Amino acid sequence: MCTFPVRAKRGWNFGNKRIYSMKKSNSGRILIPIVALIICGLVVLLERYGVTYEYTDKEPAISQASKTPEVQIDKTCLILTVDEEISTQYKEMISFVLSDMKIGYDVCQVDENFSAEMLDEYDTAVITFQDWRAIGEALPELMSWIEEGGALMTTVTPNANSYFEAVSTKLGILSIGSDYPKVYGFRLKDNAMIGAKEDEVFKYAENSEDALQTSLSVELSDKCQVWMESEDGSVPLIWTKEIGAGRVGIINESIVSKYQRGFLCMTYTLLHDAEIYPVINGSAFYLDDFPSPVPGGDGTYIARDYGVDIGTFYSSIWWPTVLGWENEYGIRHTGVIIEQYSDEVEAPLDGNTEISQFETFGNMLLNNGGELGFHGYNHMPLCLEGVDEDRKYGDYKLWKSIDDMRSSVEELTNFCEKLFPENQFHVYVPPSNIISETGIETLVEANPDINVISSTYLVDADNVAYVQEFCVEDNGLISAPRITSGCIIDDYQRICALSELNYHYVQSHFLHPDDVLDEDRGAAEGWESLSQQFETYLKWINESVPNIRNLTGSEMGRAVEVFDTLSVQREYKDGELDVKLGGFSGEAQLMLRVNSGTIVSAEGCDYELVSGNMYLIKANSSEIKIYLGE
Repeated sequence: MCTFPVRAKRGWNFGNKRIYSMKKSNSGRILIPIVALIICGLVVLLERYGVTYEYTDKEPAISQASKTPEVQIDKTCLILTVDEEISTQYKEMISFVLSDMKIGYDVCQVDENFSAEMLDEYDTAVITFQDWRAIGEALPELMSWIEEGGALMTTVTPNANSYFEAVSTKLGILSIGSDYPKVYGFRLKDNAMIGAKEDEVFKYAENSEDALQTSLSVELSDKCQVWMESEDGSVPLIWTKEIGAGRVGIINESIVSKYQRGFLCMTYTLLHDAEIYPVINGSAFYLDDFPSPVPGGDGTYIARDYGVDIGTFYSSIWWPTVLGWENEYGIRHTGVIIEQYSDEVEAPLDGNTEISQFETFGNMLLNNGGELGFHGYNHMPLCLEGVDEDRKYGDYKLWKSIDDMRSSVEELTNFCEKLFPENQFHVYVPPSNIISETGIETLVEANPDINVISSTYLVDADNVAYVQEFCVEDNGLISAPRITSGCIIDDYQRICALSELNYHYVQSHFLHPDDVLDEDRGAAEGWESLSQQFETYLKWINESVPNIRNLTGSEMGRAVEVFDTLSVQREYKDGELDVKLGGFSGEAQLMLRVNSGTIVSAEGCDYELVSGNMYLIKANSSEIKIYLGE
């Protein structure tokens, strides 16, 4: 389960009325129930007279526009690897990042057939192993290749043996200590990443047991440019250095997890005077289990803080807060509907006839620019008994047959289409991020309009979630996963969000309305505290990327399709960057880091400075030119 952070305001727009919250005092505790009853009366009036969706024609969720032919992606990078498990992990990580950046590469296992002459065919080399003895006698030639204009990047802390130490001074290292110091977190320098303020600390751990000890203790030359260092500034974690006409980018840390891909992307973009790569450019917020029946759960803390029941809390306090975020931050929520909360897994299904809450809140969400999608007939994941036992989670039941699963999707489809006949349902969010291949096949068979599945981007602790990438799958469905969740954005989620802003230029978050009922998700802290904590996250996104596109779920799907089907051909010389785009359908979003100079002018695109030397490029032609200068 996930959470969605929220903020408390002094006043919220609720329809055409303005609702005011009370400070926590004895008088406030008396007035809150009175205010709540007034608001509930307002909600009843809205239900009685009908809140309907004012439908306007919108762009189709998935573009059918013709695309330009794919362009050949030149192989400019050589990934150097060895036959070891850790090297294989780093090879897979950097391979995935380069593929998303649309940078062509080859892979060479250096302990088999590497020779320095091979490097002459490439601009960049990436080392994915720790022991540089594998390079052997080719190490001097590797350094010569750099001095002549090549770019070298490491993905993991090198072993401090004689081979590495023989070239360490050229890499900017004055001395290497004998220990691996504890690193509790990091901070970024010189606008290295979008969303990171100078010297802002991002924490890995709070105590010594969880601290990382994967970095060499090194002292660097003042000719090095440090981009990332330990939270106390004692350990350089990522730096670059000019070597002759070439450059090196050294990662002095273990970066092997999916949530760290943005740091590999950042380091690669520092290797050349300019580097451009496609991005998604989208921010999406999801409301899971919304609309739905009033969630069950322990309302102890709601009664403690507001003196009202769960239903009144949602209509009079929670929902006005959600609308307030939409109005202040431009959020366009995607609500995913649960018809009812039974444990039925066998047809015939009872359905739900209590529709007033669905109509009221669903139409208000739609009228505020949002979108509705599917979450489930109930909260039982689409997994088949006897086939998908490995996908069973907790007390969830598995469906008895494919026909029963199909019936649940058909029932939900009929229920939603009757309530919201003008809304197009394209997005599906699996309950608890669990769905099987059988479930996916049954889902789209029962409702072919579903073309976007939004599960989770990160692996869950129980390893049962359907984990996705941002891509178009082989079956044609678009995976547009959600990245962060909850009212409480912990240190891990902060780093995940930071990484993805710099990798895909994307933000995707989801909230469960019942977070405030679950102690594991912070319910004991109370809604005021939870909403204020989430306010911090919303402000960070708004300040870091104020012009990122606010998208609904299906619009995010389209943005992912545009991103994934794009191919990029680049040529940079004499201050001019020429880019050809394959799979171009009238729009494309790219990120450009300029390490030398700035943009003077451009053709075939618009551009805007995002942060530091990072520019968002909005292509309106399949061929663009960017002119760089001082």
